[in-house]
Amino acid sequence: MKLLFLLFIALLTGFAHAQLSNESEAGIASANGNTRTQTYNLKQLNDYKLGMNVASFKARYLNASSNGVETARFLMGGLRVERKLSNELGIFFGEGYEQDKFAGIDKRVISDTGGKYRFIDSETAKLFAELGYRYMHEERLDDSRAFSQYGRAYSEWEMKWNQNFSSNYWVEYLPNISDNNDWQLNTELSVSAMANSIFSLKSSVLIRYDHLPAPGILYETDTLFTTALVAKF
Repeated sequence: MKLLFLLFIALLTGFAHAQLSNESEAGIASANGNTRTQTYNLKQLNDYKLGMNVASFKARYLNASSNGVETARFLMGGLRVERKLSNELGIFFGEGYEQDKFAGIDKRVISDTGGKYRFIDSETAKLFAELGYRYMHEERLDDSRAFSQYGRAYSEWEMKWNQNFSSNYWVEYLPNISDNNDWQLNTELSVSAMANSIFSLKSSVLIRYDHLPAPGILYETDTLFTTALVAKF
């Protein structure tokens, strides 16, 4: 984590010459009266491009309550550094942090490393795949801990169908290296409609499957449907 932080700071020393991209997403719903519900879904993505290096920051926060009782809470954040070896090939490593109260996770620390290959990289279409290794340390709400090693296979496809409409799909598979019964699968499909050069409306469905969830968790699958306003520049 310290090495990643130092490299991230080193990249930012060239900030004046870097290309910064921003994507902020916010979805809020509130109902009051006979039923009182509040839902907040916030997401932030930033990329700093400097030569052949890319430093990325991402964060997400989800909170929902019904009649004053919390029903969902998820928090994640991460830093990642990628080095392009060529137009197609790159290597990366990153550190992430998650909390997921209703999945029994008090704290989850994630370390990723691996390689990336770009099959298509144009203004209208992007397709790439990643293959690597993940180390995960979990502290759970029942006071137990888990230290796990996973393989990681990830692929993402983005398509700009016309000037105003685009779609994105990604899938991630995480098999436990030492326990065949422990594996995870995450996937998300989203569509976006541009309102102007900055703002768009985005709808997405995220599915997270954990074949061996934390003790006491009833369901292996979590599904999240969201509609949000996105500012991208």
